[in-house]
Amino acid sequence: MNFAHKILLILVIVMIVFLSITPIYWTFVTSISSDKDLIKTSKSWFPPQPTFRNYQEVFGLSKDVYSVGNQIKRTITNSLTISFAVTFLTLVFAILAAYAIERLRVPLRNYISFFVILTQMLPPVILVIPIYLILSKIGLLDSKFSLSLIYIALNLPFAIWILSSYFQRLPVSVEEAAIIDGCGYLGALWRVLIPMSKPALFTSGIFVFLSSWNEFIIALVLTTSLKSKTLPISISEFMGRFYTNYPLMTAAGIVSMIPPIIFASIFQRFLVEGLAKGAVKE
Repeated sequence: MNFAHKILLILVIVMIVFLSITPIYWTFVTSISSDKDLIKTSKSWFPPQPTFRNYQEVFGLSKDVYSVGNQIKRTITNSLTISFAVTFLTLVFAILAAYAIERLRVPLRNYISFFVILTQMLPPVILVIPIYLILSKIGLLDSKFSLSLIYIALNLPFAIWILSSYFQRLPVSVEEAAIIDGCGYLGALWRVLIPMSKPALFTSGIFVFLSSWNEFIIALVLTTSLKSKTLPISISEFMGRFYTNYPLMTAAGIVSMIPPIIFASIFQRFLVEGLAKGAVKE
């Protein structure tokens, strides 16, 4: 690669990074602006009088009579509880299902794999009304349990597909050796397959967590009170009929980015580690 190609590549990378960061930067700039300066902010790269009052309200530190801190805290707690529970349970069920499909040679396994992928072709929005009617009949509306159950059902096919494809590429001989040494099927799964499947597990886990954390439509329809509302629903409620508090909304949006960034950063390290270990055959 000559010097001109290197310069062109660097310029392309810089442009991609700039286009990726700019929306996040403007969100942050809006979050530290006041309502009266918001119009001026759009004409410059930084607000004329930056303020962190919006973050004080989001974290419940404001001394004003009206504060959204309690609502944000409750919905963040709900979102974290639901997302971690959904991620853990989805991975547990997906591991067992993928192992059964690829290793136990269950009847009609090819058809099962096909229908697992087929479920991903349906947009979740068409299921909202049937789900609402079912939950209303059994009295499970406005519940973190029902919301978690639905998220597990929606994310499970993708996780099964990822893990099933990865299990298919792993050598059966290592697993058979573990079974000969005294491990049963579950022992071989726990001691052999799961440690060898770190990349697929962390990839599925990150996807499921982000999907549960950011989901909006189903949570909007099924939740009505703070006991089960998630953070995206709380942020959307800043939009009123006659007035929308954009600085406060963007401040809550910036705060909502922190847990996924931390989660993805931690598991990205393990993902790279798993890929590096899996690339070397001893």
